[in-house]
Amino acid sequence: MDRRKFLESIAALGVSSTLLASPAAARLASLSPSRKKKGKLTVDEDLVCIISDLHVRPGKYQQQHFEKTVEEILALNPRPKRVICLGDVAYLTGKPEEYAVARDLLGRLEEAGMELTITMGNHDRRANFAEAFPEKAAAAELGHRMVYTVKTPQADFIVLDSLQEGENHDKWITPGAIDEDQRAWLESKLAQYAESGKPVFVMAHHPVNETKVGKLLMKCPACCGYIYGHNHIWNSGWIHKDYKTRTMLRTLCMPSTGHWGDIGFALLKLEKDKAVASFVQREFFFPKPLKEGEDKPAVWTALEEEHKDAVCVFPYNL
Repeated sequence: MDRRKFLESIAALGVSSTLLASPAAARLASLSPSRKKKGKLTVDEDLVCIISDLHVRPGKYQQQHFEKTVEEILALNPRPKRVICLGDVAYLTGKPEEYAVARDLLGRLEEAGMELTITMGNHDRRANFAEAFPEKAAAAELGHRMVYTVKTPQADFIVLDSLQEGENHDKWITPGAIDEDQRAWLESKLAQYAESGKPVFVMAHHPVNETKVGKLLMKCPACCGYIYGHNHIWNSGWIHKDYKTRTMLRTLCMPSTGHWGDIGFALLKLEKDKAVASFVQREFFFPKPLKEGEDKPAVWTALEEEHKDAVCVFPYNL
């Protein structure tokens, strides 16, 4: 199927014209040329959707933007087998009504057969999250933290919980950290992957300068990347061990699905020797979306143009 016909078929499913025009969508169209036969929907075991910073606020624009994201993910063909959410599901302080709305929307992905993993951001609250998502809390690999191992044929994902939650659950929390129990769990996991050699990603809500796991990750030759949220900016980069060696680790920051900053999500295609993350971009805005009739600031358009072809390549350390 050529690109024009592909875009027309996806448009019929309700995907926004901005998404259709993005080169990230064009790249997706080339991932699996045989994926559509006689209109059949297929599922790609090696395609992972990553979302972050939902900031679901019932009845407000954040919810509306996330609803669009859910629709766009559901319209994908091939459909990703797994969706990983890197936290800040809730708006500011993790209220039950925010998780109730998020549960309904995220539930649509699970109803469509996608495997959903969710960890905590600084605006989340574990107890309220666990009330809305009891099965996710029960599946966590540490009782006091929402940490998980997500396995795929080509590479696995270690998902950390970097939320620091104080006694005052109405306080806006920002800094992230990994406690000692979780660090020990991570170290044990990485040792297993170092022995097996299977590529593994480590993910968390907060950047590596807050979780402070960079040196630990670079000790594991199987670890090929660190993916995080929090900053609402699509930003590919790298960290290094020191200035005497060539030991490096790729890093990638996720956009928000609709709060502020870069707006969209990522598709991570797992290949035999590398993984390629593509930014599925909707728009950029700060601090709020435009109202009807407002002119878009030129800098917003410039930022969208810069990220039009945005990808991040994670070579496996084979």
